[in-house]
Amino acid sequence: MSDSKINRRTFMAAAGATAAVAASGKLSHAQSADPGPNVEWKNRKSTMAYRRLGRTEMMVSEIVVGGLAVDEQPGQWEFLEPGIDLGINYIDTASNYKRGGSERGVANVINTPSKRDRVFLTSKTSMWLKRARAQPYTAIWDTLNIREQARVRAEIGARIKEQGVFEEYYLCNYGTWQVTEAEKLLRDDVLEDWYGDRLSDDIRRGMTQGLITELETSLKNMGTDHVDILFAAHGATHAKHLECPELLEAVDILKRQGKVRFLGVSAHNDPAFITKAAADSKHYDMAMVAYNISNEDWMTPALEYAHKKDLGIVAMKVARAPHPDRGGEVDPLPGLVEKMHKLVPGDMHIAEKAYIWGLRNPHIAACISAMTSEDMIHSNAALTGQSKHAVRG
Repeated sequence: MSDSKINRRTFMAAAGATAAVAASGKLSHAQSADPGPNVEWKNRKSTMAYRRLGRTEMMVSEIVVGGLAVDEQPGQWEFLEPGIDLGINYIDTASNYKRGGSERGVANVINTPSKRDRVFLTSKTSMWLKRARAQPYTAIWDTLNIREQARVRAEIGARIKEQGVFEEYYLCNYGTWQVTEAEKLLRDDVLEDWYGDRLSDDIRRGMTQGLITELETSLKNMGTDHVDILFAAHGATHAKHLECPELLEAVDILKRQGKVRFLGVSAHNDPAFITKAAADSKHYDMAMVAYNISNEDWMTPALEYAHKKDLGIVAMKVARAPHPDRGGEVDPLPGLVEKMHKLVPGDMHIAEKAYIWGLRNPHIAACISAMTSEDMIHSNAALTGQSKHAVRG
């Protein structure tokens, strides 16, 4: 398609300029090696480097654990222990990872008070946008006639075009789910804007309770009474997802109950927009957003903006851009593999090169990695401490 060719030409032209900047190390040193007197330490080890996670004041390891590959079955969680021994102190999971199996696997690693105190623990109410929020709008959708549904579809397309969500190197193709997920969430946004007055107070209270119930189930799965960070909007695509009144009301209740300390948002689609929106919001403490050599032209200014607002950032999908996904469904876009080898020369796995590249940015606190073995734990931990922007344990 002509649009793809234009995007690729634009990308390749920009790649040379950004490569020169990154390779020469001219990123600003805004992330101070002195984190200040009020930071919170956990599991501090000399074998790890740490950075301050924005206004949370948490000192998190430069490489943190992504729980997508963790499960409750024997052999699928034990590798986390050597990571903690090396000083990794942040574990991320979600309610829908392995249908709760990831959270139950994490439970084995934090099953005593002293073990729980070693790590900052995060989880995501993954099904809230897709179920508790979506179901009432699906009911509205089913009442619309063909003409009304066509108007909604046209508006979804207009919003996608306006946001530029599906620009090839910005989208980056992390998985086949990306496009359908964005379209469904934007459909609910349109329905809220046009038909939201059809939702009763009871239905909206049900949305709020849905998020609370989902987090309480996660806490039970993990055998803990609180998470340090809750990603209440898991996979936000639009600023509206950050400011849903029902979501914010639920989080306020959970905070007052001591079940959540800080609020975060995650974003695969339109991460630059979501980063800026979270930075401008009074509700969010940090964000976990896609950042890599494919979308850096969009993300670099967004991350700098977030840093000025003291929004903590954990970078995800850092290695996915130049490295095929585990299912083999999505290959790297043209030029990305070559670009990665040029930016980080040497004989190492391309995913490791991606993490080295990501940690050069002073405006992120950590890269998240879905590690699956003790060998991966050791190889990724060895990448830390190469930046001036971190503090050795």
